[in-house]
Amino acid sequence: MALATLFLLGVAACDPLTGTGPGTQPDPKTFIKVDAATHAAVVTLIAGHPATDNQFNYDGYSSGALVLTVPAGWEVTIQCLNHGTVPNSCAVVADGKAGEPLQAGWSTSDPQRGLDPGQSSGFAFTPTQTGSYRIASLVGGSEASGMWLDFEVTNDGVPTLVAP
Repeated sequence: MALATLFLLGVAACDPLTGTGPGTQPDPKTFIKVDAATHAAVVTLIAGHPATDNQFNYDGYSSGALVLTVPAGWEVTIQCLNHGTVPNSCAVVADGKAGEPLQAGWSTSDPQRGLDPGQSSGFAFTPTQTGSYRIASLVGGSEASGMWLDFEVTNDGVPTLVAP
């Protein structure tokens, strides 16, 4: 009986089908590289990071718990890697109601279809207007499941990726 209990606890702690389970969320700073001299930042977003029970996350954070802040005029490159078990995408959107990227080219290709598990893609853009936006997966149901992060464009400073 004890062996069965241990097995059930193990299954509850880590879903072998999705590869997700409880774990320590990584330091967001490891997913951003900033070059102040060229005003450029490279951000790696891992869709379905295995550190949490919810595979609808970027870098182990979901539902806006991760915040990317970038000054207007800086070039941002998003590297989107899908470690989930379902298609996911990365797109800069106006808000939680948006079904399209904020501007053409501000997403992985075919963001509504998404990247298949194991695929990766990237895109670069330069925001020019300050404001509050999101980076989200536009695959049906993903954003509603928590697949988004807060994206703030500011007047000054340096790019940061934090989980406040």
